[in-house]
Amino acid sequence: MSSNKIADEIYEEVKKRNSKADITSVPHSDEFVKFVSGSMGVGEDLSKKILKVLIASHKILSIEIVAEDTVREIPRVDGFVISEYNAIRILKNYYQQELVMEYEKQFNKRVLIHQVIKEIFPLLKSLNNTQIGQIANKAIMLAEYERLLEKDFEEYTPEWKEKHLEIELNRANLTQVEKKKKDIKDIPTKRKPVKENISNRAVDSDQYNNYLSRSESYPLQRILQIYGMKFFLQVNMRNYKFSYIAKLVEDGQINNRQDLLLMKEMIQTVKSNIEKDAKIKQYIEDLHTLERVVVHKLYFTGKPPS
Repeated sequence: MSSNKIADEIYEEVKKRNSKADITSVPHSDEFVKFVSGSMGVGEDLSKKILKVLIASHKILSIEIVAEDTVREIPRVDGFVISEYNAIRILKNYYQQELVMEYEKQFNKRVLIHQVIKEIFPLLKSLNNTQIGQIANKAIMLAEYERLLEKDFEEYTPEWKEKHLEIELNRANLTQVEKKKKDIKDIPTKRKPVKENISNRAVDSDQYNNYLSRSESYPLQRILQIYGMKFFLQVNMRNYKFSYIAKLVEDGQINNRQDLLLMKEMIQTVKSNIEKDAKIKQYIEDLHTLERVVVHKLYFTGKPPS
């Protein structure tokens, strides 16, 4: 079976599950990978790679449902939804209703969804791997994805997604199309953009040395004026300063929605490089905390949920 065919079948399975109006509408990675592997007769490693390709090409979206907890030996669990506006809106409404009911059951009071999220968000870490924690993660991220599809709709058209699906399949070396042999010197050029991502470019540049000399004495806003948000985030994420960035967001020093969306995108890039950069694992809890802080801030800087 070709990788394109596997990708299509995985996508259709996610779509089918998303169409159900029950608590299992968002498939969980721990169960879903096993199901896909068994039903399609492909290895779990290949299934995971195809899922990453579908996420990179915006065919499906990923939600962290359970954060990894090495102390309690709890593995990370992600959920998957198709990147279709109507499907996401229906799922968001369903999980928000479920969250209101679960909140009322556990805390003996009934409030509107916006207030539920405001009250429960600071508790998400302690609610990790609980029923209400999982529902809350889905409700919050689905609302954020709904706004994302409204804002960046051009990256979620069928044409954009199909084009990038082919690009990502080729990039992951998963396509089974015969290709002519290329000169070996061309190979690094082909792969270079994949390796860089949030890369060493920022920390290897002359600008970086200049940044270091100023960052200790200049106020944050002046640093951002000189170097820009993207460079600032590249440098600090490359140096694993996730807790520092989280504090800036929590304190309101970084609160522009466009900056937060950029930060969210760069967090996803860092997460996609975990297997290539073992040191990230040492800071995984800080990274997850930063992601939660950014999602929370985005939720309350967007329009009120309907």
